[in-house]
Amino acid sequence: MEKNRDYRLKRIFWSFLLFIDVLLFIESIATQTIWVMIVVMVISEFINFKGNKYLFGEFDARRKKKRELRRQEYLKQRALNSNK
Repeated sequence: MEKNRDYRLKRIFWSFLLFIDVLLFIESIATQTIWVMIVVMVISEFINFKGNKYLFGEFDARRKKKRELRRQEYLKQRALNSNK
């Protein structure tokens, strides 16, 4: 239960940071301020490397599973076609 709560808190934190990053991005485009654009890029990379598993972990796991299933089906079909 504590693990689930900790996960939710981290997910909320990373979602909030992503929201702030989007707001900064919009502001940087509107004002064309270079240093804000650089800050947005740094925050985006930080979110990508550290927060990706909390924000998109479940989606990535499902996508990886689907890709593996498609790969297995493709290999089976390829083996059947090569035996003909």
